[in-house]
Amino acid sequence: MSLHGIPARAGLAMVALLAASACSSTSLVNMWRDPSYPRQPLRNVLVVTLRKDAASRRIWEDGFVSALKAHGVTATPSYQLFPNADPDTTQLTDLVAHRGFDAVLVAHRTGVDTQVTYVPGYRTDVPYPGVSPWTGHYFFYYQRIYAPGYVEADRVVRYETDVWMTANGGRLVWSGVTESFNPSSTQDVNHEIASDIVPELVRQRIMASH
Repeated sequence: MSLHGIPARAGLAMVALLAASACSSTSLVNMWRDPSYPRQPLRNVLVVTLRKDAASRRIWEDGFVSALKAHGVTATPSYQLFPNADPDTTQLTDLVAHRGFDAVLVAHRTGVDTQVTYVPGYRTDVPYPGVSPWTGHYFFYYQRIYAPGYVEADRVVRYETDVWMTANGGRLVWSGVTESFNPSSTQDVNHEIASDIVPELVRQRIMASH
């Protein structure tokens, strides 16, 4: 049996797939803010992402820089100043002292897990069209179908983003952890993380805005 040419089971699978694809695969799951931070928004930020792959590092830093600039924050990717490798602590300390950065945003991956979930089966009534052989009128009848349960394994990647204020010797003022489920590409994950984190930094007045 089919409904408008689509098998019932396939139709249900398509609905589930569309519902899943409408949800963001990345979310901010934990964050901390220094309660003593005096709500003086930071305006000139150096962006550092700890990635071994040079291309991934540039993609991630450009993603954060773009999101920060969209809110009026001056942002510089570290690869422009350290093209060969991530800067170490001594290099960062010397740099911020001479370039006037009032903050350093550091992003890095903290771990990868596999999350296994059992999705229970369910029953539903699916309508099918029919034609009366006596009157020629169309009508609908319903057939109950059963979708069996199944086990779903998701790849969960966690990233941490820290914001350090450089004044008075430097101190951590904000930290957030994101989880990305089944990421399709590092560029997509970076876009989603920046889209979650930067507006939150602006909302909490860690970062300046227009």
